[in-house]
Amino acid sequence: MKRTLSLFIATATCITFADDKPAQPQVLPKADAPKQAPAKKVFRAPNGKQFPEHWGAPPLRQTRDLRVLPGGYGRGSGTLARWIQQNLEKDANKGKPGIKPVAGRKPFPKHWGAPPRLQTKDLRPLPGGYGLGSSTLAGWIQKNLDNDAKNGVPAPPVTVDPVAPPRPVAPPPVFNPEAKANELAKEQAKADTAKVQAGIKAWEAAKAKCKGNYSYKVGFQSFVGFGHETTIVVKNNKVTERHYRTFNRRRPIAPPRPGGGAPAQPKTISWVEKGEAIGTNKRGAPAKTLDELYKVALETAQKPLKQFERRYIRSDKQGLLVSCYIRDRRIADDAPRNGLVVSSIQLGGGNEAVAAPPAPEGGGDCALCRTEAHQLHLGQAENGRTITVKLGSTLRVKLNGNPTTGFTWNNVTRGTGLKLLGKITHKAGRPVPGAPGMSTAAFQAMKLGKSELVLEYRRVFEDKPPLNTVKINIVVTEDGRATTEPTANKNQARIAELEKEIARMKDFARRARFTPEGLRKHNAKLAELENELAALKGGKNAGVPTFEEWVKGGKKIPAGKVFIGGSPWFNERTGKRRTPEEVYKMLFGKNADGPKDNAKVHKAPNGKAFPAHWGAPPLRQTRDLRPLPGGYGRGSGTLARWIQGNLDKDAKGDKPGAGGVKPGVKPVPPVVIRPGIPNRPGGRKKYPAHWGDPPRIQTRDLRPLPGGYGMGSGTLARWIQQNLDKDAAGRKPGGGANANQARVARLQARIGQIKDFMERARLTPEGLARYKAEIADLEKQIQELKAATPKPQGNSRPAVSVQFAAKHPKGSYAPGELLVGIKKGLDKAAVDKELAQALPGHKVVKSMFDHTILHLRLPDTTNVEKAMAKLKVVNCVRYAELNGIATIQPVPRPGIGIRPVPRPGIKVQPFKVEPRKLEPRKR
Repeated sequence: MKRTLSLFIATATCITFADDKPAQPQVLPKADAPKQAPAKKVFRAPNGKQFPEHWGAPPLRQTRDLRVLPGGYGRGSGTLARWIQQNLEKDANKGKPGIKPVAGRKPFPKHWGAPPRLQTKDLRPLPGGYGLGSSTLAGWIQKNLDNDAKNGVPAPPVTVDPVAPPRPVAPPPVFNPEAKANELAKEQAKADTAKVQAGIKAWEAAKAKCKGNYSYKVGFQSFVGFGHETTIVVKNNKVTERHYRTFNRRRPIAPPRPGGGAPAQPKTISWVEKGEAIGTNKRGAPAKTLDELYKVALETAQKPLKQFERRYIRSDKQGLLVSCYIRDRRIADDAPRNGLVVSSIQLGGGNEAVAAPPAPEGGGDCALCRTEAHQLHLGQAENGRTITVKLGSTLRVKLNGNPTTGFTWNNVTRGTGLKLLGKITHKAGRPVPGAPGMSTAAFQAMKLGKSELVLEYRRVFEDKPPLNTVKINIVVTEDGRATTEPTANKNQARIAELEKEIARMKDFARRARFTPEGLRKHNAKLAELENELAALKGGKNAGVPTFEEWVKGGKKIPAGKVFIGGSPWFNERTGKRRTPEEVYKMLFGKNADGPKDNAKVHKAPNGKAFPAHWGAPPLRQTRDLRPLPGGYGRGSGTLARWIQGNLDKDAKGDKPGAGGVKPGVKPVPPVVIRPGIPNRPGGRKKYPAHWGDPPRIQTRDLRPLPGGYGMGSGTLARWIQQNLDKDAAGRKPGGGANANQARVARLQARIGQIKDFMERARLTPEGLARYKAEIADLEKQIQELKAATPKPQGNSRPAVSVQFAAKHPKGSYAPGELLVGIKKGLDKAAVDKELAQALPGHKVVKSMFDHTILHLRLPDTTNVEKAMAKLKVVNCVRYAELNGIATIQPVPRPGIGIRPVPRPGIKVQPFKVEPRKLEPRKR
């Protein structure tokens, strides 16, 4: 038994595993040995120091902060610190050996209360020997210590733990996230300081050359257009003048129109300070020299920037520093600029007085723009005017534009008197794609004398005339003072303005619809402007150029000349282009039939002038196209009636202001027919009478008409060709019983329209007489057409009886037509056979509802009364009724007194619908 046990133990001690260390020999306890208790778990602090066993396990859930633990247990969370402190206090109260008060973590006095719960995460020494903690706790402790010192309460002693003396703990390094940004800001400040010092050095050299005589401008302009500008004039290094002005360039204000009220102008402020008055106004930039401003610029450059700041440094073409300021990038619009902000610097002047010559009317937007310290600002308001400037001065022309549309301002100034500085620049008004803005062109006066500044607004890639042209007459003198000009030249701007306004009013009159009072006011104002224009031109021949001047000026049509359709360069009568001599004579020459003493010439669409005593043609016209009587070409129906009315008056000798025919005016203007030119509609070649009237609504194209009828629209060409084809097929003029039926129907319809209008409208005695005369003329034409119409062959349709006519008056039904109802389920062939036997020669116009209702047209040998009697005895016919005509009576409206006229028609009688009896459903 002993041998077996020893062998088993020897074998067991030799067992090993491939992935484990060799097993140690196990010693089996003796049977009589006492059992050992299991070892307790040891808990340690973050620094490795063991916690007392009776404390148990530390808390599992802890905060993520870091602080000094009491009792010399190193550093840990606030949760762990409170747990240690609580256990230390318990041990101190129980008086257990080996446990001492916490070193540096003495309790706060009770009258202090509880410390703040919300604290910062920093770590610093606490006052009063309370160890390390947050700045919030340090402030709270210091506050209580100060209160105790004031109230005479002694400070609590500092206790030291003899078991674990406090170790000196170095404060942790403080992380500064802006450290790198501060280093970059310091480097940028060094670079900017070097730039400013270089600018100051250049200024010292320039100041020595100008001997301390200069001027500079400080301005501000908001993104919405308003702003202000201050000009400081310095002589002998002392400020002598300060100029201030405000402006608003948001929307250019149009000049007041002649005869109209002036538009509201923006309010501006401007003043000048000299001598002791400098600095009395609070507005504007301070009165300082550039030396003082450059000191501010140097301080601004040396200042380190914050993350949201940006420094701007700029020099002009002379190398002088004009900008060195700091701007807050968090502000999008109109952010304040702290530092040096100068718009421009002008050197020179010496001890000479800076004189500002009187600015001409509208000459720029700056009251001092002609001094040496200013630049001349011009715009659209100076178009056509004369501006006097000083030799060598700079002119800036600012005009509204939008390059995104393809249109740009282009310089076409001729001569060497004005030189364009650089290129024409453009600045958008808003940071939006496609937004319009302001284009600026800078010119310099190079030579003495007169020059014309010309800018064109056009697309350079298109061969078309410019959309807008600005022309400004520039007079360059030595001192910039305007010389005395003749009165005629001073009136040119007013003359051009009046001509433009007169042309605008005439164009508006063509398109507008006036009330009688409005038309009277419009004509009175137009006559006033025309009289003022004639007075300014100084005579009936003033303002009329010679033929050479007119050709040299581009052969332009004057603004006051108005042509009703067509062009003065094309002669529609001959189809050829007029020569410049003919056009000049038409525009400026005298005509025996034309107006006299600056009277207005009214022309037809083909260029032919209307007689003067006819007056102006109607402003509102229809949009149709027809030949005009009297050889005046083609135009609307309104114009045709107006011409025909005047021709009739001239033929009768009825003219205003004259008892008979006016000398020199024929009753009907002659129509000239030239050989070799095809005849055209309009009184030259008449259409055959059986064709009727041409179509009223036509297209606006122009093409040769068939049959030698000249030129006309495509609609007219098709109408002529159709009639020619019908005539070639065998139709004879005037043949047939209904040859003029269409013409008579149109005339009767016109009579009906006139009578209906006379019943509804309120007419004057003259208008009533005119409409009655037109009705009499139309009735006469109808009688002539009926007399010329041959009588139809054969017997006419027999008349109905008197009783039938009394029951069914004429006009209440269509004669010779019936509506016949057929029984359902019958064969169509059988029905047609029975109807043919009853009414031989009838015609089925329309079959409805599966051949149960037929629209029949009767033969000429019978009437509706006889046909209805015959159809009643036919087996397949359910009913035979008249094809009635329903009419609607006019309803009176407010403001129009209408007397309802009784008309024959079918009266719809109300009927009662009998309810249908429902039978029980069979199951």
